[in-house]
Amino acid sequence: MSATPRTLALAFVSTVALLLAPTAAAAPAMSAPAATTALPAAKVATAKKVTFRLQTKAKTVMYTSAKGSKKRATIPADYTMKAKSATLKNSRYKVTYKGKTGWVKKSKVSKVSVKTKIGKLSWAGSAKKNIKRWCKGVPVTTKKETTNYAQVSSNGTARIVLSRTAFGKKLDPNHALAVATQYHECAHVLQYRVYNYDFRAAEKAMKKVYPKPLKHASSFEHMADCIADAMGAKREGKLTGSMTYIAGYGGDCSKKQMKAAKKILAGKRI
Repeated sequence: MSATPRTLALAFVSTVALLLAPTAAAAPAMSAPAATTALPAAKVATAKKVTFRLQTKAKTVMYTSAKGSKKRATIPADYTMKAKSATLKNSRYKVTYKGKTGWVKKSKVSKVSVKTKIGKLSWAGSAKKNIKRWCKGVPVTTKKETTNYAQVSSNGTARIVLSRTAFGKKLDPNHALAVATQYHECAHVLQYRVYNYDFRAAEKAMKKVYPKPLKHASSFEHMADCIADAMGAKREGKLTGSMTYIAGYGGDCSKKQMKAAKKILAGKRI
């Protein structure tokens, strides 16, 4: 920010001293010193204030420089760190992670509030982040081992309870199975929400698009799977080692069911 140069105007006053003695000559006129030209103020560059923190979307490499490929550290998913500068350099942000300074790719991080706590999100925190687009504000709690469920009341309150394990093994909150489960329970909240928490009306609507459910899957549960699919869930895949998983109740979703699922996601009734 540069200051506007100020021009200083100097008034010149010539004074003549007169002596009363008749034989004395008049004193010479006194001249004021010559005015000096003011120099322009120097421009001072101020760094742009950083008004955000950065959170990793997935496991992320921290590089030693803004351009090179040398790795300084690997940062886990859902880790919030301090941004050293608000300005990008070669599509990378300068950050600090556990006392180390380095650079991360813009595509690997999201901006979060500067008030966000530095460090990794809790299991529940990661789950809330995953369903935030549809179930923002819905409380999420976890247990080491529990049945996953959503609890909804007719007054509009809701909560989701999730297990941090699967088949007796620790489950990463961002594993495809965990995310599919999170989406499914969030879908239950949406099913009731779109029908203004009228349970009978919501369940009746689900039966319209899935009238003959399988023995182990109600119409309501299957449609929650379809809504999860519309969110992007991956309901089949590898768990660990040679172990695979299949999440869900009623099998594949028909075109009619997927169309209905997308309507619910959009906040519309079937």
